[in-house]
Amino acid sequence: MKFKNIFAVIFLLAIVRCGSATVRTIQVADFNFTPQSLSATVGDTISWVWSSGGHTTTSVGVPGGAATWDSPIDNTHNSFNYVITVAGTYNYQCSIHASMGMNGSFTASPIGIKSVSLNVPEKFALYQNYPNPFNPSTNIRFDIPSKTIVRLRIYDITGRFVAELANESVQPGTYSADWDASNYASGVYFYKLETSDFVITKKLALIK
Repeated sequence: MKFKNIFAVIFLLAIVRCGSATVRTIQVADFNFTPQSLSATVGDTISWVWSSGGHTTTSVGVPGGAATWDSPIDNTHNSFNYVITVAGTYNYQCSIHASMGMNGSFTASPIGIKSVSLNVPEKFALYQNYPNPFNPSTNIRFDIPSKTIVRLRIYDITGRFVAELANESVQPGTYSADWDASNYASGVYFYKLETSDFVITKKLALIK
């Protein structure tokens, strides 16, 4: 069974290398999550892979806007995958063996933004993404005339939050961010730029 799990992990990693997102594997064996803590990026997948025992992976603290989870990890539930959509620190435990200290955490950083120009714009602006329609990735540019905290988020057609591209303090300038929608279904989405002084939303279309 252990050989089977090893081959499954190798196969999973091979698939991941073909895409831009990353699968970060956590082995579940005895009374430990290995590694117990790790760093990730929004868009990555956390994959718990069973090796031995009967356990769960159960969230006990997630950033605001993130989904919680509660899944068995045992010989009939060999793995559980969780796609990160919100930056921040996530804490989880095995609900069966929490008293034995079987817990873990991972911290997800925003996908981040890239500086295009340090020239100071006259006003805030959010440009139409390019390309649009797109598959599977697109670029979003925006102008920031003063130092501020910038939040750039993606929402689906129902208004449900699906991804955070940036949530950080920036200097005046023009910036861009890429959204890789490989893990999302075709459809109309919205991207929203928020600062302390400016809020604007635009539409984009993913066609696969």
